[in-house]
Amino acid sequence: MKQVKVVGTRGSKLAVCQTKIVVHSLEEKFPDTKFEIKTITTQGDRNLKDSLQKIGGKGVFVKEIEQELYDHTIDVAVHSLKDVTPKLSDGLVIGAVLKRASPYDCLITPQPISNFDEVPKGARIGTNSSRRQGQLLHLRPDLTIVPIRGNIETRLKKITTENLFGVVLATSGLKRLGVDLSGYTQLPLNDVIVPAAGQGAIAVECREADVETRRLLNAVNDVETQNCVTIERHFLGELGGSCNFPIGSFAVKTGSDYTFSGLVASIDGQHLFKKQAHQSSIDGFGERIADELIDEGALKLIQ
Repeated sequence: MKQVKVVGTRGSKLAVCQTKIVVHSLEEKFPDTKFEIKTITTQGDRNLKDSLQKIGGKGVFVKEIEQELYDHTIDVAVHSLKDVTPKLSDGLVIGAVLKRASPYDCLITPQPISNFDEVPKGARIGTNSSRRQGQLLHLRPDLTIVPIRGNIETRLKKITTENLFGVVLATSGLKRLGVDLSGYTQLPLNDVIVPAAGQGAIAVECREADVETRRLLNAVNDVETQNCVTIERHFLGELGGSCNFPIGSFAVKTGSDYTFSGLVASIDGQHLFKKQAHQSSIDGFGERIADELIDEGALKLIQ
């Protein structure tokens, strides 16, 4: 009889899609183990009216799932890594980070534009992210940022219902879901917005004491992605920030070195601190850049 592992996830289309990617990877490595998906409704899924800032930040997509790990009703939890706070709950670990998809954001608009400079003056842009808002307004204080929540389809509909020029979305989610964007322009914002820590990466969490599950997860862990997101999350943690603050944090391996970009902005875009650096080791890298920005006064924007 096959060993069974229960995999917990949010019930959104994207969350289930990402969980199936994890399960498929595990099934390929461990055909004698059965992986069952259990969907869990989180506070963030129940309350679509209030902003994430108001209801407690992106951790609201994680808490109920982590509780099921504590209750032993699931063995594994799958999250978008950017939703997971830098400090994990006691007794839990990230057992695997899968190979990262695109970490970047993009602007989806029905208008035929080819670069960000073509976004018209005073355009209404939909996003619920303070990180995106701060960076966009720093570059273009003329823009009007309209807070929107919901799944990808809901946000696309709001372009019409909220009279928006466009919405900013994570490229990875659009790609994983295979969203039909015919009739829209998808404008990459790679050089416009520094991504969130862990954006584009799928995290697989488990109980620290569950040695057998950790062994399974280690087999699907992508070390390069893990190292990059570790730098990003340490930067975030050193600032005392959560995924909810206007903080950009992105590391990439370039040859034998890691290149890291760290950013802290005010939500209104008036103030922005940014630093890019290179280091051969991940040790202390994110923390060092955070400390340099703190010395320059970036912490005041968060506090």
